[in-house]
Amino acid sequence: MKSLWNRYRGSYFSYILTYFFYYFSMAVFSSVLAVYLAGQGKSAQELSFIMSAAGLFSILLLPVTGWLLDKTLRPRLISGVLLLSAGMLGLVFSASHSVWVLFLLDGLIMSAINSITPICERMAASSRYRYGSIRVLGTFGYACGAQAAGFAMEHIAPSFIFVMLLISAVLSTVGFAGTQGFSGRQDHVPERSKASVSRLSFLRDRNFLLFLLCAFLFAGSSGANNIYSPVLLTGLGLPSGTVGTVLFFSTLVEIPLILWSHKFMDRLSGKLLFGLSFGMMLLQFLCYGFFRSPLPTVIAMLLLKATASTMFMMVSLKIVRNIVDGSSTSTALSVVNAVNALSGILFLNVGGAVADALSMQAYYLVLAAAALVGLLLCLLLKIGNTQRVFSA
Repeated sequence: MKSLWNRYRGSYFSYILTYFFYYFSMAVFSSVLAVYLAGQGKSAQELSFIMSAAGLFSILLLPVTGWLLDKTLRPRLISGVLLLSAGMLGLVFSASHSVWVLFLLDGLIMSAINSITPICERMAASSRYRYGSIRVLGTFGYACGAQAAGFAMEHIAPSFIFVMLLISAVLSTVGFAGTQGFSGRQDHVPERSKASVSRLSFLRDRNFLLFLLCAFLFAGSSGANNIYSPVLLTGLGLPSGTVGTVLFFSTLVEIPLILWSHKFMDRLSGKLLFGLSFGMMLLQFLCYGFFRSPLPTVIAMLLLKATASTMFMMVSLKIVRNIVDGSSTSTALSVVNAVNALSGILFLNVGGAVADALSMQAYYLVLAAAALVGLLLCLLLKIGNTQRVFSA
C-alpha cells in the first residue's frame, strides 16, 4: 500500500483527479444554478439576489485564503477543507428553500470554490509538468460538468447536481493529496529577502495597483459577457439548445491556447499579452454591438470569448509572478480575484440597467468602451519578463 501511494504522489494521475474534478465541481454547481432556482419557484429578483452572494463572499474569502496559503504553504490541506466544505454545504443547499438561507449557502459554496482557483493556477505553474498539460484538464472538467448538470436536471433529478458536487469535491481532494503542492521549480527561483518584505507590501506598488485597475475593467466586462452572452444569442433568434452548443464549443476553443502556452507565454512580455487580451475582447464586443444577425455573432463568440478570458487568466499569473515577491504570490492572486469578483457585481448591475433602458447591443458597446480604456491603461504598465512560469 505504501509503495502504491509513493507512486501516486506527484503522478500525472493525481493532477488529472485534481483539475478535472475541481473544475467539474465548479461547473456542476454554477452552470445551471439559475435554472435550478427558477425551477424552485424563485422570481427573477430573488434569483439575482441569491446569485450575487458568490461575488460578495468571494471578496472577503479570497484574500484571507491567499494570505493563509502564503503563511502556511499548505495548499493541499486548505484546498481539501474548502472543497469538502463546499460539497457538504451543497447537500444543505438542496434541502433549503428560504431566500436568505440560499443566499448564505451560495456565497459560502462559490467563494470556497473560487478561493481554490489561484491555488490551482500557482500549482500548475510550479509542478514538474507543463502548465498547459495540467490546466487543460480543467477545461475538459468544466465542459463535462456543465453537460452532466444539464443532463441531471433534465433526465434524473435537479437535486442530483448537489450529489455530483460532493462526489467531485471528494475526488478532487484525493487528487490534491497526491500533488506536489508548491514544491516544484517555481519555488526555487531566487526571490527578494522574504524576511524583510511584508506579505502585503505589493499593495503599495503603483504598478500593481495599475494592473488591478486594468484587471477590474477586464474581469468585469468578461464576467458580464459570460452572463449576458446567452441572452444576446436568444435575442438574435437562436433556440436555447443551439445556444448551449455554441457556449460548449466556445469553451473548448481555449484548449490549443492552454496546451501551447509554453511556446509563447514566457517569450512575450506581460504588457503585450495583456494588450492582446483587451484587443480580442474589444473586437468581440464591437461585433456583438453592431451585428444584428446570429452568424457573425456566433463566429466572434467561438473565436474570441474563451480565448480572451483564458489569456487574461494566464497573463494575470505571469504579471503577478513578475511584479510581486514570491512569498506573496498567492495573496496577490487572491487580491486580484477578489477585485475581479467586485467588478463582476458592479458590471452586472450596470448591465441590467442599460439593457433594460436601451438594448443588449447598446450595453455591449458600453463594454467595448471599457475594454478600450483598459487597453490604453495597460500600455502604461511596467512589467519585467524575468520569471519563467509556463515553460518546462
